Amino acid sequence: MTRREILQITAGAGFVLTPQRSEAAGKKKKVVIGGGGIAGLCCAYELSRRGHEVTVLEASGRIGGHVKTVRDELPDGLYVDAGAEQFTKPGYELYWGYVREFNLPYMQDHRREHMMRRIGDRLYSEEQLADKKVLAGFGFNQREINYLSRHAWWQLPSLYLDRYTDAFQDEYKPFGVGLDNLDNMTLTKLLEKDGASSAGIRFAGGESSALHEVWHTAILKRRGVPLWPTQVFRLIGGNSRLPETFAAKLGDRVKLGCPVTSIRYSESGVTVQYREFRESKQISADYLVCCMSAVMLRQIPITPALPDNKRWAVESVPYYSATRPVFQSRTKFWRDQGASINIEFSKPDLEHVWSMADDVQTRRGLVVGTAQPGVKADKALAAFREFYPGSNDTIEHAMIIDWSRDPWCMACETTSYKPGELKKFWRALIEPQGRIHFAGAYCDNLNWGQEAATRSANRVAKAIDESAA
Repeated sequence: MTRREILQITAGAGFVLTPQRSEAAGKKKKVVIGGGGIAGLCCAYELSRRGHEVTVLEASGRIGGHVKTVRDELPDGLYVDAGAEQFTKPGYELYWGYVREFNLPYMQDHRREHMMRRIGDRLYSEEQLADKKVLAGFGFNQREINYLSRHAWWQLPSLYLDRYTDAFQDEYKPFGVGLDNLDNMTLTKLLEKDGASSAGIRFAGGESSALHEVWHTAILKRRGVPLWPTQVFRLIGGNSRLPETFAAKLGDRVKLGCPVTSIRYSESGVTVQYREFRESKQISADYLVCCMSAVMLRQIPITPALPDNKRWAVESVPYYSATRPVFQSRTKFWRDQGASINIEFSKPDLEHVWSMADDVQTRRGLVVGTAQPGVKADKALAAFREFYPGSNDTIEHAMIIDWSRDPWCMACETTSYKPGELKKFWRALIEPQGRIHFAGAYCDNLNWGQEAATRSANRVAKAIDESAA
């Protein structure tokens, strides 16, 4: 049985089985893992518990990658998840397995309830966006108006994409189901073909591959996950508690401040050159698992060179970067005013906001959000104050966590592929090259951060464990 199957069966019983060495397991291996984010730490943990010798080389001075909780810069025990914000149920089966295995405390996050969405120059509530008169004013056709009056705003793409999703019988096989032609058109073109209005295209369309979008919709549908999950969770004390737990289990197997500088591989093993305390060092092993982002991987010389299709895929992965604005307030003013703090502004200076660390016993509040790279704290705060629906706030401090300035983690999650690219990326990104394996959020069929990272990590750990060599 796969780890996922084990976790699904045992989750309801309140315990998690610890996997044993499989009958197919080969000899004990020495494995180097490049990258100490959640994928690298998870892969190292799974290999270590199976009896293999692992060394994690993390370039920065901390573990976790994009799973980062900021605590020291905030008062009263407040904290903010600067990177990975949440996990869902269902949809994060492997992740939930680790939460239970390590007995990590968690809570439901209400950040996607009572949403306010800015469209044009005004904010709309969920109730207003289900009003047929309001919908007609946007220019939706009658079919779309009827649908949105009965379904949540974020479900609009399903009106047009659901007719295709049942064609996928295996969520890891997007091709060969009779829809390959959709990779040659944009999502907007697909919506136009299927009769969407200009408003429907405005709110649900895009220039990405239609097949990529339909495939992702099908994956979520098969897992029972909404396109835009409203029931989300986070770890109490910060989502970095999971990678911190992995790291504690691994101990001195994790080496910080050790960036990989070159990779050489052969049929019999790998040699990894890295830097530690300004000194060049190397380590030889049976396998290497690359768990850094593709942006970092493409900067590392690999000998012999990767095959053309693999090299193109690594060099072409599309990423976005982001800024995390953080507003510290003297009070939870939005509660006092009876206003929702869950707001989509859809502005470059401030895309959306929600409250954080509500579990901390303090009168102070914490409003966090996302913005485009390079946005300054004062710009983000001005955007908040321009559209916040309540009266005056009590914000006493604003700061920015800008991922684009992080030398090791400037790339966040991947974005959708352009028409014609899915067949070039899939499966080139996830396939191993000789003794080199690849894991991380970009190495799974759905780029949902922490779950994609743990899924790809388990896939690689299983493959190495069961290899004969």
